[in-house]
Amino acid sequence: MRFYIISILVATALLALLSLIFPLVTALPEKPIGPQPPVIRLQESDPIRGEALYRSKCYGCHAPEAGVGPTHNTVDFALRYSSDEAIALVVRSGRQPMPAFTEAMLDDQELADIIAYIRTLSQQP
Repeated sequence: MRFYIISILVATALLALLSLIFPLVTALPEKPIGPQPPVIRLQESDPIRGEALYRSKCYGCHAPEAGVGPTHNTVDFALRYSSDEAIALVVRSGRQPMPAFTEAMLDDQELADIIAYIRTLSQQP
């Protein structure tokens, strides 16, 4: 008789534990915390326009001699930011000491042009 009571108690405890674990395993994934990756809508990007924008808005900190932001023509940069969306996210959300560039400061087309120019830098020797 004692065996049956212990078996029922153990089975009840296991079912209770499974009822706690099951929702965790089968639950829908939650939305990530933090800024959502920006959606860049463009027709075509132009690295020539991007170079002019880069020189006026980015070069002061990202020049090798400035030493503030990373230079964009390194293999490390190309690997770290392999997608245009990764660069756009950093530009839109900022990263210390770089400020966030809102759409009022830099619209999506200008951002795409700058990214196109940055991609040409990684192709240079």
